[in-house]
Amino acid sequence: MLKKILVGGTIVIVVLLILSTLLVSVNSARNKAKIPSGSYVELPSDSYGLGDQDKSSEQNNLGSSANRLVVRTGKLQMVVKDISGVVNNIVQYVEGRGGWVVSSDVTKFQDVPSGSIVVRVPSASFDESINYLRGLAEKVTHESTSGQDITEEYTDLQSRLRNLEATEAQLLKLMEKSGSISDILSVQNQLTSTRGQIEQIKGRMQYLEGSAEMATITVNLALSEDLLPIPPTEKWRPEYVLKQAWRSLLGSLKSFSYLAIWIIVYAVIWFPAIIIIRFVKKFLRRNKA
Repeated sequence: MLKKILVGGTIVIVVLLILSTLLVSVNSARNKAKIPSGSYVELPSDSYGLGDQDKSSEQNNLGSSANRLVVRTGKLQMVVKDISGVVNNIVQYVEGRGGWVVSSDVTKFQDVPSGSIVVRVPSASFDESINYLRGLAEKVTHESTSGQDITEEYTDLQSRLRNLEATEAQLLKLMEKSGSISDILSVQNQLTSTRGQIEQIKGRMQYLEGSAEMATITVNLALSEDLLPIPPTEKWRPEYVLKQAWRSLLGSLKSFSYLAIWIIVYAVIWFPAIIIIRFVKKFLRRNKA
């Protein structure tokens, strides 16, 4: 009977160890998850054509480099000595430049801290901000900057807005002239639809203006280069993967040791319970016999 109890206890321990490994893997993946980028609602196309002359004049007005709308983004991966201290310095700097913090996360994985912070700064201070962030690092392992020109989309929205506003004015005049209730209701429905499109376009234009006015910078922080995410341009880094696998193995062994301690402590509950169950089953078999 003792042999069967030991076998049963071993099976329970193995199952618990497998579950703990899965939990460690899931938590690790969650800690390294990144923040998704913003989205916007697609605008419905209006049924009124764009005037070539109006569109051409708007493109000329925004054609010069000084008037173009460009969304600037930057990404930095840095090795630092004090993650919390660097995060605080970044927050103070950004707020002092009229920007704000979109998100900030400082976590510990296997007792090793790492962090990330996403900030918005005025586009006019983008280069200055990148230089400041470089100065906070012991080593910058990866840096990338990009710009997306949204001038054409903004110009197109201006043309659509002007056409819709003209349509709105015409519908208002028609409402004044309409006599029957059915005509008034028909014009009212068209007017409601047109105003809805106008509000959507204005909202999208405001979003584009804000995106061009404020640049986005994402910073990943770690105490060593091995703890930073692999940059997109350096996917083949076997030494990095080896170190990560070794670190994960140590973490799993550590979790196993903690789990074994819990199992031993709770043996005062589950071990007598197993003995009692076995005794009851044996007793019932004898009575049946």
